Amino acid sequence: PAPMQQPDFAGLESHQLARLAAAKKARAPAPVAAALDAIKAAAEGAGALMPAIVVAVRARATIGEISDTLRVAWGQYRT
Repeated sequence: PAPMQQPDFAGLESHQLARLAAAKKARAPAPVAAALDAIKAAAEGAGALMPAIVVAVRARATIGEISDTLRVAWGQYRT
């Protein structure tokens, strides 16, 4: 069998970070902030959560931003 090369993880990381920065720069910040606020309100019991998440994704919020918002509302489980 042919030897497998190790991926360039540092290069992959820097490429993804650059893509993330470009995506955040290209989006409108106000709709993202409003959508994340709506997620927080829904997570705290003020409405349906999934429609708020869909709005946030359409506003170009990242999975990390959505997850962080839910962690703020609910906390984080620790064993």
